[in-house]
Amino acid sequence: MSAWLQKLTQGGLLLLLVVAICLGGYSSLLAQRLEAAQRQLHEQRRSLAQQAGLIATLQTQDAQNRVLMTAQWQQEQQLRQQYSDYQRKYRDAIKNDTCAGQPLPDAVFELLQPANTTGSSIANPVAP
Repeated sequence: MSAWLQKLTQGGLLLLLVVAICLGGYSSLLAQRLEAAQRQLHEQRRSLAQQAGLIATLQTQDAQNRVLMTAQWQQEQQLRQQYSDYQRKYRDAIKNDTCAGQPLPDAVFELLQPANTTGSSIANPVAP
């Protein structure tokens, strides 16, 4: 029985040796995966910091653009109002003038065109 027990012990030791080798390999694999995960985490943190900087820049530019758009809108409103005022003043000025309602002669349009223009002549405008 002692031979049988000795073989069992040797087999058990051999099995423990194989298990230890397998566990060592698995441990090495896990260590490599951990390193890869840490590298990826570092890259993602760097990328996140860059994106945060980009977002801050875009937010600043957005605020500047909104200010510019507001100023442009106000200027357009002012120009529209000015145009409306000029139109009203023009209509008031010509309402009792019989000449203002007549179309301009074609000769006037020819005189107003630059000499080097070869395009078609300007059509007579319609009086408002």
